[in-house]
Amino acid sequence: MTAAPNPYQGPPDGLWYGLDPAWRVPLQASARRRYGATLTAEVGPRALTYRLAGVSVTARPEPVPVTIVFHDDGTRLELAAWDMPQVFADLGALSKHRNPDGSLCLYYPRDPIERRWHSELGLATLLELIAEHLFAEVRWRSTGGDNGGEWVLDEAPHGFPIGPRT
Repeated sequence: MTAAPNPYQGPPDGLWYGLDPAWRVPLQASARRRYGATLTAEVGPRALTYRLAGVSVTARPEPVPVTIVFHDDGTRLELAAWDMPQVFADLGALSKHRNPDGSLCLYYPRDPIERRWHSELGLATLLELIAEHLFAEVRWRSTGGDNGGEWVLDEAPHGFPIGPRT
């Protein structure tokens, strides 16, 4: 992921960011070109949900369905909500990098911007990150899982930090 300032400063007053074309159009543009009708969006009362019929994962014979949920809650844990979606794929799979709700733990919220996904990178980049994560899970399970399995990606603390930065 490349370091870049995130110029999106939030929606105009009264508009939820998930409905703001200044955020949503650039976010989904390259993913829409790449995935076409297999990528759908649904705007609910409190969330914008993208569903992809399947992302290709190395070492997996079939594409894996993915759900990405952007919540309208303003900010999540020091990051803007638009930079911290929940990502669900392969629910119930054994993994050392999942959050308690079953979502993928893709990056640590307190990492510097160049080490984490943010909305300026777009959905296509997030989907690539998801595919890499799912491959790392396959590799980890095939090399022993909780009994010393190899995680092939960088690792960071899990979860959502509470309290001041240290």
